[in-house]
Amino acid sequence: MKLIRKLTSTGKYSKALVIPREFLKSLHWRQDQNLELELEKKGKKIIIRDAKEK
Repeated sequence: MKLIRKLTSTGKYSKALVIPREFLKSLHWRQDQNLELELEKKGKKIIIRDAKEK
């Protein structure tokens, strides 16, 4: 599924992106879960994945 979302300001330098509930349920993500963000400059992508506790 592909959706278009807007970035919103949450502070002077911070931005937020709303992730649809259906996506969160499908990934089994919950509130306050630690997520890992990776910036892929070559493909101009931000990759968000579950941060595995080590």
